[in-house]
Amino acid sequence: MDKIEEPAISKQKSTDPNISNDTGSKKTNISLTTPLPNVIMLGLLFLATIAIIIGGYIHGDMHFAKVLEHLKS
Repeated sequence: MDKIEEPAISKQKSTDPNISNDTGSKKTNISLTTPLPNVIMLGLLFLATIAIIIGGYIHGDMHFAKVLEHLKS
C-alpha cells in the first residue's frame, strides 16, 4: 500500500483567537522598573574587584613579568 500524504493545509492547527467571556476580572497594569540601579551596582562591583587585584599587585610588588617567571618554573 502506498502512503498518501495529507496536504500541508490540513496539518495546521486552528488559529482562532482564544476568546474568554470573563469580563468581571480586574485588569492590572504592571509596570516594570528600570534595571539601571542594578547595572550601575554590577559595574561598581567589577571596578572594585579589578581595583583590589591591581592594588594587590602594586602592594605586593608583583609585576606581570615576575608572575610569568614563577609560573614557568
